[in-house]
Amino acid sequence: MERVSDSSGSQRLTTELPEVGPWAREKLDALARYLDFYTKVLKNQPWRTLYLDAYAGGGRAVLRTGDRPPSSGPDLFNDAPPIDTEARELIDGSPRVALGVAYPFDRYILVDSNPDRVVELQALKAEYDDQRTINVLKATAAEGVHWVTRQPISRKTHRGVAFLDPFGANLDWASVKKLAETGLFEVVVNFALSMAIQRMLPNTGDVPEAWADALDAYFGDRTWFDAVYEHGGGLFGGNSIEKRADYSERLLALYRSKLRTAFGHVSTPRLIRNTRGAPLYYLIWAGPNKKGLEGADYILTMGERIGRRTGETKRGG
Repeated sequence: MERVSDSSGSQRLTTELPEVGPWAREKLDALARYLDFYTKVLKNQPWRTLYLDAYAGGGRAVLRTGDRPPSSGPDLFNDAPPIDTEARELIDGSPRVALGVAYPFDRYILVDSNPDRVVELQALKAEYDDQRTINVLKATAAEGVHWVTRQPISRKTHRGVAFLDPFGANLDWASVKKLAETGLFEVVVNFALSMAIQRMLPNTGDVPEAWADALDAYFGDRTWFDAVYEHGGGLFGGNSIEKRADYSERLLALYRSKLRTAFGHVSTPRLIRNTRGAPLYYLIWAGPNKKGLEGADYILTMGERIGRRTGETKRGG
């Protein structure tokens, strides 16, 4: 067990909550700001509002302050009890962030495939039972998106935000496209370039079949390969495969282009780094409305991001 404190300073012991790095707070703060902006804009409009969290988790997580993984045992070089030098804090995950906005959504759809997390989400639903309308689905993200898009909703009657925050590259483009086709959803996507995608791209171009299939599903086709690799001439005129020097920028541009084609508008991406300054992933907004783009660009450019045209890193205030 370990002792964690919540935002009020009270403490309790837990062994079950997932543990996240400090960069998660930056991501959740950006999400909170956008949901607050979104619901304020629509609070006097006739549409019913939906919030879809396709990788919801259980609603809370333990935040650690450093990059190292949790300790797996006692200090072998010290007879004293092990001291956790990283302060840990209990923070609200994306479901609680969304439930806590000043102008709530009309309906919340919280999706997770992990049975333990679903139990936590059911408890969260009970906690808000007389205040919010909540559906909890034990399902994959793809199944959750399919369920939502088959409900009696339309652009005439509804508007919605979907938070797509997968672990790694576990997000099928088919699901993103299905949300775009409704014409009513905006999405906030975790584009896990450094945390997952780059690790599936060997320098030789000999991508294992399982990884290639996963990347095909993530991007919707095999265009990612040409964004990453090129044919080199070789010393004797061979036809070797080489990784492009700017492949990361090309992959980011490719994904943003696909989002723009599907939704109509796509934001400047916000780069999230770990505490050592290494890049982890990008937060990207996409949606059908220019007003949403303006809000997303304002909020996402409060941190480090990539310029729209130059691809160079900039810092916002």
